Amino acid sequence: MTGPTQCPGGPRQLGRPRDPKLDAAILDATLRVLADCGYTAVTMEAVAALAGVGKATLYRRFPGKEQLVVEAVASLGEPPERVRGAGVRDELVALLEAIRRKSDSSLAGKIFPRLLGAGADNPELMRRYREQVLDPRRARFVAVLQRGVDEGLLRADLDLGYAVDLLVGPMAYRNLIRNDPGPGPELAGQIVDDILLALAPRPASHLPEQP
Repeated sequence: MTGPTQCPGGPRQLGRPRDPKLDAAILDATLRVLADCGYTAVTMEAVAALAGVGKATLYRRFPGKEQLVVEAVASLGEPPERVRGAGVRDELVALLEAIRRKSDSSLAGKIFPRLLGAGADNPELMRRYREQVLDPRRARFVAVLQRGVDEGLLRADLDLGYAVDLLVGPMAYRNLIRNDPGPGPELAGQIVDDILLALAPRPASHLPEQP
């Protein structure tokens, strides 16, 4: 007697599932090569050798170098989990502090300058990095800022994208440019407090007169 018929549209086995430990080894190897030797030195051969896997294994997961590097950089850190009941200020501070902690690590501190430098000559790399890493994280900021507008903490006509730049810009500058000494954990709260004050609704007496 034969086994049950596999009906069209039913579940299919497409091969062995990916091994999370193997994925982690590949991403870690990519980060190490990128941090120590730069973007040019990141080749599929070098990463496969350092991770202890075959090139075929690597190519099954990542069809090209840009995808590999972007996913590896994305693995460095994730935004904090949402805390139920947290206020707008506390959420913004947590998001900024996550950026500081990520960039404060010795590995990330080496990687991000190299990534930005490589991006100047590789628009495809920066496009992938922006779409897969930066845009989702900016969306978290935008969502919290929109809540600030809805709650009356921020101006109703606020350009949310511009507000994100105002928040992230000082932290990025302190992490990447003026980083000796590196920013401390108090910086996130200082930036958020200043921005919330600057973007608060204007008193009616300060509004421009209508013609």
